[in-house]
Amino acid sequence: MSARRAWALAILLAVAAGVRIRWFTGLQMGDDIVYSRITVDRLSGTTSYHNVHQTRSGFLLGLLGSAAAFGPGEVPLVLYNLLCSLGLVAALSVLGGRLFGDAAGLAAGAIAALHPNLVRFASECHTDTPAALWLTLALAALRAATSSDRSGPLRLLSGLLMGWAYLHKEHAVFVIPFVLGHWIAGGRRWTWYLPTGLAFAGVFAAELAGFAILTDNPFKRYEMVRYWHAGQYMAEQYPTSGALLYRVFLDLPAKLLAPWNGLIFPAGLIALWAVRRDVRARWIAGWFLALYLGYSAWPSSLVPFRPGFTLYQWTLPVLWPPLILLLAAGLARLRPRVAVAILLLLSLVHLGAIHAAWVHDRRFSDGPREARAWLEGKPYARIFADDKMIEAFDFWDGHDPSRRYFRFQDPEAPSRGVVIVDRFRTEPGHWWSRPGVTPDPRWKTLYESGRLRIYDPLNVDSLPARP
Repeated sequence: MSARRAWALAILLAVAAGVRIRWFTGLQMGDDIVYSRITVDRLSGTTSYHNVHQTRSGFLLGLLGSAAAFGPGEVPLVLYNLLCSLGLVAALSVLGGRLFGDAAGLAAGAIAALHPNLVRFASECHTDTPAALWLTLALAALRAATSSDRSGPLRLLSGLLMGWAYLHKEHAVFVIPFVLGHWIAGGRRWTWYLPTGLAFAGVFAAELAGFAILTDNPFKRYEMVRYWHAGQYMAEQYPTSGALLYRVFLDLPAKLLAPWNGLIFPAGLIALWAVRRDVRARWIAGWFLALYLGYSAWPSSLVPFRPGFTLYQWTLPVLWPPLILLLAAGLARLRPRVAVAILLLLSLVHLGAIHAAWVHDRRFSDGPREARAWLEGKPYARIFADDKMIEAFDFWDGHDPSRRYFRFQDPEAPSRGVVIVDRFRTEPGHWWSRPGVTPDPRWKTLYESGRLRIYDPLNVDSLPARP
């Protein structure tokens, strides 16, 4: 890499880091709380396997390393995601440059640096951003092997990276059809792909052996996936034929086109049409298609048929790299001034989308943050609140509570403590709604804002009935 390209990449990474820090999302009180609890337990020597999260050993290793170095907390919990998100910016910039030239590399890096979905989930604790990086590197190694005189190590590396991505999340297997298509279209002997296949199979076998030793069930991960994804989440989300058909055919495009993902999906498809005769663009289109079809129809169960997992916005990062590369390839074919103007317009749109997503996501933890700030330095040892507020306090206590916490539905009377009512959490008709209480008129109001009401029950004997 030339010095000029190195400086450009350094600037792109600095911009990407600045944007991700400025719009830091942090605690969401969902999967992140689960992963934090698992991390703290494993650092203290407690290991169990009763949910899918506990079986994703690759992702957990990243979290364990961060927590071991810096302790439990909001920043250590997402540090691995942040580093992987920055790594993805660098990987796409380098790969775009090698495939389509320096201009495309710079465009790919700039788009990834300000991609709303990638920025959004760089600072939330989910497995998908790291998996996107490792899958991108795996396919980049496979591509590089096709033009290398010493391709064996690259083919081996590609399989190991696919295996490492698989240890983060099960959807890494969606690239297997792409590798098969790569073999059929490339006309190479099947033995050329043997190092890649054996390396991936070795990681797969090592995981099976590990679970056999730890749980007496080599397929523990799949047992958890089937129980939780097929038996719980998928059954609840898609209980009818209509809902299932929507999930298979319409759910993914609807999520890719959501306003807070910016314009990458339609722009990438337009760019694909413009560069469709380029064999490199076809290779990238096959990469995207394999993932798209896997996301839509790969089964978590066959009888009854259910797709692999429920789609959320945080499950999308693995789909963006090929679209970003296609868009960068299309921009590189335009006159420089036109390409720069389009990039600037995209950047403005994407910054607006980043901010909108940040405002949306921060609302889930703004109430607990406000309550935590109010409680700072106050002597209250007993807190009565909804279960999500309590989860947040427990997280910030490093899962070693400094106070006693009681849920509204617990029978304990709120004496000698404070009652915290999060208006957002008690909004009726929303999936995030939690049980609330009707304040007793004898309670003393200690604090009130647009989000919170905090009361001192003044030794009133019991909570009033919930409305």
